Amino acid sequence: MNDDADTPAHRRHTAVLALWRLRTPLLMLGLDEAWDLHRTTVEHAFNALLLAPGTEATAAPAPFPPHLPEGEPDGILAEFQLEVLAELTAWPTTPHPDPDPEHTKRIVHLARDLSRSLDLTVEDCLWDHPARHAHARYLATLPEGAPTGYHQARNLAVEGACHDLATALPPDPTALPATAAGREALALSEAFGVELTATLAWLKSLGR
Repeated sequence: MNDDADTPAHRRHTAVLALWRLRTPLLMLGLDEAWDLHRTTVEHAFNALLLAPGTEATAAPAPFPPHLPEGEPDGILAEFQLEVLAELTAWPTTPHPDPDPEHTKRIVHLARDLSRSLDLTVEDCLWDHPARHAHARYLATLPEGAPTGYHQARNLAVEGACHDLATALPPDPTALPATAAGREALALSEAFGVELTATLAWLKSLGR
């Protein structure tokens, strides 16, 4: 699938949906207390992506920091979360509210890379993933040449479905929550995020 969307509006939809696939692990698994970043602040930043350019969102409970915490992240969960927070921090603001082609490609590839990294960590783990049998059955249905890692394969499947849905959406950013196709794309992204969250929570319980 082509990484670059055809129009600024399609680029925005594509980038927002890629970030939305990575949203739930930040909201459900807790953030490092040393970051001094509220969960509701992160949720507010995600919700702002669904607003039309120039629209004022309701005030966040605490300001989103202009810079991320320095130092090495402690564990795969913190590493995952910081990668996503970096893209939230870099999201363009007015007068150029839509991501350019390179920015869109970077966000799409972030979802791919984090999914692949998660698969590699699961593969290297001494313990079997709790859903390994379901994952194996899913992978067995894929055509030859598809990714061999479950999360990577699922991300690409959701990415493709979201791409098809976003192509037909109106240019208004609010089309994602305001149209049936947009809500379906958000729901698909959210469901994949729940899967990422379950695996990250399992790895965290193992001390990874």
